[in-house]
Amino acid sequence: MKICRAEQFRRLLHGEGTLLRPCAYDALSAILIERVGFSVVGTTGYGISASLIGQPDMGFVDFSAMLERTRTIVNAVSAPVDVDIDTGYGNELNVSWTVRSFIRIGAASVRLEDQVWPKRCGHMEGKSVIPVDHMVSKIEAAVRTREDEGLDIVLGARTDARSVEGLEAVIDRAQAYASAGADYVYVEAPQSLKEIRTLKEYIPVPLAFNVIPGGAMPPLSIAELEDIGVDLLSVPMAALYPATRAMYEALQMLKREKDLDKLGAMGTSWSEFNDIIGLQKWQDMEERLLGRTPRVGEGCEGDSTARRE
Repeated sequence: MKICRAEQFRRLLHGEGTLLRPCAYDALSAILIERVGFSVVGTTGYGISASLIGQPDMGFVDFSAMLERTRTIVNAVSAPVDVDIDTGYGNELNVSWTVRSFIRIGAASVRLEDQVWPKRCGHMEGKSVIPVDHMVSKIEAAVRTREDEGLDIVLGARTDARSVEGLEAVIDRAQAYASAGADYVYVEAPQSLKEIRTLKEYIPVPLAFNVIPGGAMPPLSIAELEDIGVDLLSVPMAALYPATRAMYEALQMLKREKDLDKLGAMGTSWSEFNDIIGLQKWQDMEERLLGRTPRVGEGCEGDSTARRE
C-alpha cells in the first residue's frame, strides 16, 4: 500500500541513524538530490532567496513567492519534501493559513521558526526571538490546522535562541515546543559537541541541526554528529554553493576564452541533461497520445527555429 509523503518522512525521521537532508533551492536541484539517492529533500529559504531574488535571507521572500517556489520543488520529485516556512509569516492565523496552504501542495513537512519577523538566516548576527508562549501558541495553531484539514504533515519547530538567550533557554524552548505538538525540534547553531549531547539528552523528540561550512556552528563532521545520534541533519548549501561556483567559473571562461568546446566540457551533455529533466518520458507520452514520433530538437529552442524556416 502506498503511504503519503508525510508518513514517509515521519518513518525516516524515527528510523535508525542520522537522516541526511540536502536542501533544494529550485526544482532542478531537487531532482538531482533525489536522483543520487537521498530519501528526503529539504528546501532552503537561504537558497531560495538567493536564487529567486538575488538577495540575502532576511525575510525579503514573502509567503506567496515561497509557496510557489516550493510547489515546483514538490511537484518535481517523489521523495518527501521538508519545507522551510520561516516564521509562518505572521501570527497564529497566518501560521494556520501557511500550514494549510503547504499541506494542499503536498509538502511532507514544514518547519516553523521562533524568530521575530522579518527573520534572517540562522547563521547571521542580529537575530531576535519571540516569547516562548507566543511560539507555543503558533505551534498549537499549526497542530490544530493539521487536524482540521484531516491531512497529515510533519511539524518541525526551530529555535534560534542559542545566540540570543543561551543554551538553557534553548532546552526550555525545545521542551515547550515538543509539548505543544512539534514532531521534531531544530536547534540553530549550537556551539560544541558537548552542547549537542546535552540537547540530545533533554529534548524528547527527534533533534535536527543545520550545517553550513563557515557559518555560526563550529566545524563538526557528519560522522561526529552521527555518533551523538542527531536525528536529522540539514545541509542547505549542498547544491547551492557548488552550482554557484560552477556557473561563475564557466562564465569567466566564456568571457575570457570564448571557447564553446571547453564550455561544453565543463557541464553535462545535451543527452545527460535531457535525461535528468525527463525528456524521454514526455516524448514517449507524445507518441502514445498523439501517434507520432517527435523530431530531434522538438520541445526546445531549435524546434521553433525549424518551424519558422
